[in-house]
Amino acid sequence: MISDAAYKDLREAVGEDNISREPGVLDSYAWQPFLNEDPELWTARPEAVVLPATTAEVQAVVRACNRHGLKFKALCTGWGVHAGPTSEGVVQVDLRRMDRILEIDEKNMIAVVEPYVSGAQLQAEAMKRGLNTHLIGAGPVCSPLASATSMHGVGHDGIYMSYSPRNVLGVEWVLPDGELLRLGAPGSGEDWFTGDGPGPSLRGIMRGASGAFGGLGIFTACALKLFNWPGPPAMKAEGTVFDSVVERPENLRFYGCVFHEAGGFADAMYALGEAEIGYLCLRITMGSFPMAMAPKLYRKIMRTRNLRSIVYDVLRYPFTVLLAGDSMAELEYQEAVLKDIVDAHNGIILDMQAPPLGRMIPLNLIRASLIPAAFRLGGTFCTNLDENDALDSQMPWADAIAEVKKAWIASGAILDDGAENPYFVPYENNTWAHCEVVHMYSVHEEKSLEALKPIAFLSTLEAIERCMTPLSVLTPEVRKALSPLAGDFNRWQKRISEGFDPGGAADAGLYTEERDFDTTHVSEEKVARFRELSERLKWGGEGQSE
Repeated sequence: MISDAAYKDLREAVGEDNISREPGVLDSYAWQPFLNEDPELWTARPEAVVLPATTAEVQAVVRACNRHGLKFKALCTGWGVHAGPTSEGVVQVDLRRMDRILEIDEKNMIAVVEPYVSGAQLQAEAMKRGLNTHLIGAGPVCSPLASATSMHGVGHDGIYMSYSPRNVLGVEWVLPDGELLRLGAPGSGEDWFTGDGPGPSLRGIMRGASGAFGGLGIFTACALKLFNWPGPPAMKAEGTVFDSVVERPENLRFYGCVFHEAGGFADAMYALGEAEIGYLCLRITMGSFPMAMAPKLYRKIMRTRNLRSIVYDVLRYPFTVLLAGDSMAELEYQEAVLKDIVDAHNGIILDMQAPPLGRMIPLNLIRASLIPAAFRLGGTFCTNLDENDALDSQMPWADAIAEVKKAWIASGAILDDGAENPYFVPYENNTWAHCEVVHMYSVHEEKSLEALKPIAFLSTLEAIERCMTPLSVLTPEVRKALSPLAGDFNRWQKRISEGFDPGGAADAGLYTEERDFDTTHVSEEKVARFRELSERLKWGGEGQSE
């Protein structure tokens, strides 16, 4: 329980109306269902919750935590258990009062935002100016600042806008001791135009591949790169996510492209990059559309052998692409190029403009609004690790994880999605891509919950077999297993944490902690193979040359 003295200091930092230690309030923050393996759906209860409104107030909160031996954990828009405390003795710093777009520089295509600005909020304001922002696949309610500074940041628009770590420019960073550090141009008193000078950079330490998940302090502002938006300042939309009707501009066209073989799919993706066309592009199974929009119909499809074969065999390698032109002539050129690419690689094109699909696609792809649908299928979902790698590496990776899922689908522990359910997005020139394979499960069924740990273990084993280093290293088990595969990265993360936070004030549970996998419900053969490979990876350990 937080002491009265500590509570008094925190109250002075943020004001009487912006702090609480009431059990009911604290429990509302401990209710984080997504990625929670506990059927009770509770995380560690924070000692107190504070709502600062300025960078100065954030600094005051962090310094108070240091004085009283408390940890702190920042929460932006929040999307699962990783936004909450990982242990007892943590103050939850809720940044919802820091919700301003500080600046949109139209000429230089830059937005400066506070933590609680959502992707939808920034996108709506940017589109009024002929600009757009990268949105992550988790949906438009997420914080662009969080995904740029502290997490993964992958989305449908990666082919055109890359991913969040590539788009972060200058940042304002409250360190674990309460000191303020500005990186990039702001660090030298200049405008927010670059994250790597003329001021200090430290981009690699700040976030590395996947971020510190709040384990290195609190980011109170950041600048993000914006991109061209050839559409109108606003698109009229009616209805909900599931029955939305959106007025689609003439210069935007959506197509589904399907290939019979993995090689044709991959080569077509390379050709898209070489041609430099496409505003957004993703590969998800064709079954994902009925799975999300009409679950009862989807279950009927899965029970019908011929329909199931069409969805998961004939249509196994699809991608959905949005073409966007600044003029109709440019759009027509892109359409002609796309047709040539698909024809050359033995694929077929599906026109997705016609109702009802055409009416809902703009909202659900441009704004990434479909993600809530995933939560109503099996209760919630997980991903079997996610990886950024060469395109040719991603194809067998998706197939390998699909094999992991099959036994658990057969047992009824996870939703039958044909095992073929990758979320796959190409980056920039299409020579590399992001890939994660989703599985749906129910928090209300014991067999579903029992499957989560073995699926995570077996997916990690597949990663080690292929020398893959997935981004999802926020769990202590995966971090311990994969760190030796990538230069013992967690040893360096621990040293960074110790250097920046010698007092251990920041909650670094998702950044540095390690523990062994629970191998219950995993075969002895697989466990033995995991141990064998793990021993081989101990090539240097703590004694290796620095």
